[in-house]
Amino acid sequence: MLPEILLLLTISSLEVIIGLLLNGFIIAVNLFCWLKHQALQTIDVLLTCLGLTRLIFLIICMDQIIFLITGGSLLQIYDANCIETFLMFIDFCSLWWGSVLCVFYCVKITNYSNRLFIRLKMNISKLVPWMLLFSLVISFLSSLPHTVNIFSIQHNGTIYNNRTLGLNVNLFINIFSGSIIPCLIFCILIYLIILSLLRHTRNMSSQESGFNDTQRDIHISVIRTMISFLVFYIVHSVAYMSISVIVQFRMDTFDFSCFICLCTYPSLHSISLIVSNKQLKKSFLLFFSCTFLGNLKQQIP
Repeated sequence: MLPEILLLLTISSLEVIIGLLLNGFIIAVNLFCWLKHQALQTIDVLLTCLGLTRLIFLIICMDQIIFLITGGSLLQIYDANCIETFLMFIDFCSLWWGSVLCVFYCVKITNYSNRLFIRLKMNISKLVPWMLLFSLVISFLSSLPHTVNIFSIQHNGTIYNNRTLGLNVNLFINIFSGSIIPCLIFCILIYLIILSLLRHTRNMSSQESGFNDTQRDIHISVIRTMISFLVFYIVHSVAYMSISVIVQFRMDTFDFSCFICLCTYPSLHSISLIVSNKQLKKSFLLFFSCTFLGNLKQQIP
């Protein structure tokens, strides 16, 4: 294996391991809170669902890394076509559930006088489970054409390892069409939050506005989180389409560079979610201080 390939493979492995640990941490903290209080806030449910989809996605990515290193795969007993379709379904779930999270952020922190918006604000916690279920169905339907296309090609006797141009083009269309609507939702929500921030900032001097520095900081924090979400996912989608459609894993530097970008969204964006959530941030700092700093103090004579 070439040195540059080995370096990129090491980077991607570390990135996936970090993502597994961070998303596992998000799930573990919220699961512990649920067991302790027998209830979770809506935001915690959303973060848990998002962390779960990312965790599954990264487990499959780690399996691919193991396959490239050792030649053996934990999932090799399953058909590669099923794994590819399932990976697409999980990826769409992650994007749509991220959109639901951003909808929740937008509705909670902005203040518009529209009657429909007010009703949505009052009932958003009740609507979130239905939005998650709707997103699950949409993700399944978005990945279904690729499944039908694969089995159609197999039925006609085409060997999957020798992928046809038609399959590649359909895969590209599938990924693009499944990603474009949630990305547009992201852009609209970011625009609404920025508009709310600008409108209230102009009225900060008015006592009737009720908009203080704390609210402004919350707006800015949410905008930062959502923009990072959007940027990470755009990079992720481009890399996903490149790997799935263009490069076919020939084990060159471009392949592994795309793979690193593919894992950036589910891995590194979890850092942003932990930092922006008070409970997760507090739990992470507590865990870090107890685990690493505690061991360091024991080693110092």
